[in-house]
Amino acid sequence: MTHENREFSRRIVHYIAMLERQRRRFLDQHLARYGLQGSMFLVLLFLERHPGTSQDSLCADLLIDKSGVARKCRKLEDLGLLSREPQDEDKRQNMLFLTAGGEQLIPTIRARLSDWRERVTQGMSEREQQELLRLLEQMETNALAPK
Repeated sequence: MTHENREFSRRIVHYIAMLERQRRRFLDQHLARYGLQGSMFLVLLFLERHPGTSQDSLCADLLIDKSGVARKCRKLEDLGLLSREPQDEDKRQNMLFLTAGGEQLIPTIRARLSDWRERVTQGMSEREQQELLRLLEQMETNALAPK
């Protein structure tokens, strides 16, 4: 690998990691008053779109390990934002649902995500934003392709 290739790879990783850390910090700061931290907001958004999802499905879809999902769900349940109901066919599995409190929080989460998007895309045209997404999607496809 040439020096230019190593430098390019290093910079991609640096920028993506930095953006993720800053996004996490931004959302933690704006959602802390609701007791949310880390990726807990992702669980709520996912359950809004997929009510009754099992914890195992949540793990697979959000790429979070089982213990991490269990901790997040327990905390969200303690906050009154999520409820669990045993599945009929497998009592060991719980179906997850948003509570009324969880549903009320969704617009706030979406508004903060919109604020973040505006912040990081400031100065970019709509066309540039779409091109950025296209390139990132291509990188994801390449990363997931079998070797």
